[in-house]
Amino acid sequence: METKPQTDSTAPAGSRAKDVTCWSTDSSAHCLRVEKPGEIHLFPYGYFQHAKLVRNSGDEALHIRFHDCLIIISGKNLEPLCSALERLAVDRIRLLPPTQRTFPKSEGFIEAIEIREPKDKRSEPE
Repeated sequence: METKPQTDSTAPAGSRAKDVTCWSTDSSAHCLRVEKPGEIHLFPYGYFQHAKLVRNSGDEALHIRFHDCLIIISGKNLEPLCSALERLAVDRIRLLPPTQRTFPKSEGFIEAIEIREPKDKRSEPE
C-alpha cells in the first residue's frame, strides 16, 4: 500500500467542480485508490483478499480486505460498488465535501471511509 498527502491542486479546477461521484470504475484498474481528506491510499489488486457487504436497518457497510489492511466504507446503496469490486473494476473510492453530498435516494453514496492497519505497521507522518 502506498500513501501520499492529497492537495486540492492535484486535479484541474474544472474536474473538481464537475466530478461529484463517490466512486469510479475502470475495467483495467491495477489498484484501488482510496481518497480521504488530506490522504490518498493506493491498494494494488494483487493484495485483494475479500469484500463483504453488510446491511443494517437502511445503512450499509462494505468491508474490503487487502493483505494487512481493512477498509470499511459506510453509506447507502453500496451494492453497485460491491458488484464492481467483484470484477476488480473499481479504480477510486472517495469522500465528497459535504456540499456535494446531495444524491437521489436511488443513487449510492459514501458517508465514511475507515482504514484499519495493524498497529505495528502504521506509518506515522514525518
